[in-house]
Amino acid sequence: MHFIYPCLPYSPRTVDPMWEPEYAWARAQGLAIGLVDLDNDKVWFPTPDRPAQAIYRGWMLTGAEYDRLARLIPLAVSTAEYLSSHHATGWYDAAASHTFPSRFLTQPTPLSFADGRRYFVKGLAKSFGADSVIAAQSQLDDFWQRQELPAGTSLFVRDFADLKPASERRFFVVNGHAVGAEGNLVPASLQDAVHSLQPRLFYSFDVADTLAGQPVLVEVGDGQVSDLKEWTVAEFGSRVLMVLAKANVIR
Repeated sequence: MHFIYPCLPYSPRTVDPMWEPEYAWARAQGLAIGLVDLDNDKVWFPTPDRPAQAIYRGWMLTGAEYDRLARLIPLAVSTAEYLSSHHATGWYDAAASHTFPSRFLTQPTPLSFADGRRYFVKGLAKSFGADSVIAAQSQLDDFWQRQELPAGTSLFVRDFADLKPASERRFFVVNGHAVGAEGNLVPASLQDAVHSLQPRLFYSFDVADTLAGQPVLVEVGDGQVSDLKEWTVAEFGSRVLMVLAKANVIR
């Protein structure tokens, strides 16, 4: 398995600084690596070996961009599987009973704001920062316009819940096996959610605690474009990249 990282534009042998620590770790461990300049459809490998399969580790990509990458490199994760983790529409139904009640909207829809009820509004993959929490119907009604979103853009509207401060942690799941930083385990109450998301090869699984101490699934993401959060590069490399390096995925 090769690991492919983004390079600087027009400098196909220079890894993007954001990814340099992980790239350097992988290279020092003798893992097969490469660099990609997706803007110019160029790929560089430091050895003559070419990948039979590859895992991308880099910036978030649209479906069209991921398709372009797949035409350059034989990826172990198909575009459909990538989007099934990267976009909320791909994972929410499978894990709905373990996360916040949510709905997908492409236009304003009346919601209940009684008793101070609030909602967290995000795109299918990213949030909108400070503007993400809404507390009135008027805020939802003009959300598309305020964010300058094209008409019909899907929003992921979630029931808002206060979470215990600093309780969020990121797990990476490889072939159905979840690992957490510093040996943390997925809470037993969320193991069914991991099972429901099979057979994805590689994804991230974020967990937090409610104020009452109940673990809840916050969101799922594609592991290839998920940052490390509380993980160190060395632990991520030894516990995730090394496992992926030995994977032989038939697609």
